[in-house]
Amino acid sequence: MSSAPRDFRSIPYRLNTFLTLSVFLALVGLLLLGARVESGWALGLCVGAYALLFQTQFALMHEASHLKLHPNPVWNRWLGVLCGLLFPMSASMLSITHWSHHLKNRSDQEMFDLYYPHHSRVGRTIAWYLMLVGFWYWVIPPFLLLLLVAPGVFRRMSEKLHIAEAIFRHPEISIGRIRAELLLCAVAITGASVLSGLSLGRLGLFYVAAGALWSGVNYLEHSYAPRDVIKGAFNLEAPWPYGWLNLHRELDYNHHAYPDVSWLHLPALSPPGEQRRSYILHYLRQWTTGPMPAQEPGPEPLKDIPRQYPS
Repeated sequence: MSSAPRDFRSIPYRLNTFLTLSVFLALVGLLLLGARVESGWALGLCVGAYALLFQTQFALMHEASHLKLHPNPVWNRWLGVLCGLLFPMSASMLSITHWSHHLKNRSDQEMFDLYYPHHSRVGRTIAWYLMLVGFWYWVIPPFLLLLLVAPGVFRRMSEKLHIAEAIFRHPEISIGRIRAELLLCAVAITGASVLSGLSLGRLGLFYVAAGALWSGVNYLEHSYAPRDVIKGAFNLEAPWPYGWLNLHRELDYNHHAYPDVSWLHLPALSPPGEQRRSYILHYLRQWTTGPMPAQEPGPEPLKDIPRQYPS
């Protein structure tokens, strides 16, 4: 008896809504618990759980950035905003910058694991290992704070450094909307820490761990991948249940081939018996290999990627 064909256009919005609310409440609960436990082991468990669910929270916000957290645009936006409150990140801003990543993947603008002869090998190596220990995460809050309080200064800096300059050219999402979401993030982070009674030291522990995990694996599926905008990603074999906690972001080749397909369907896009690199071994390779000389020119960034689904 054959099973019904999978509808790759479907969005599991009930499950996504449940996960979004549950993960947010769990993160707040871990902060509350972290303020009260006295045992170092108990605090360590809270911090570790927070770091793992932090990945789930970002994965949900990633779904919202592709308009596939919920089929209703209003629900999709506000569920995405909720996901960004404790990151902290404007979900609207991520929707712009992340799509820019899809258009520029493995181009010269996004080849952090490679360098040309005119690049400083030492500089690229330092930047690479700073990423692995969490530096990429800690760059985000001050940049967003600058956007919140001085958008003009942020615009000049972003255009000079080619970082997030696309947010000033989006036809539908305004800078005012992004700044409003950032203000909500500031209120949420401040409120969570004050209401929980969490000291700055303990709050720092939670975010050092969460930021290090997020930053250390954020580029993992692209590290040493082919220089191709669409095919420049790997499907990795993540340990169970991490792949589910991460909403199958380790299947990034499938995601880049079909960015509009929900996370729940990504495993079904792989052929039977697909050979995947080990997630853990590939992560360790980042540490042992570091940046490598570029052996070929990068692809030109794309102007757009048409919406398409598997047949």
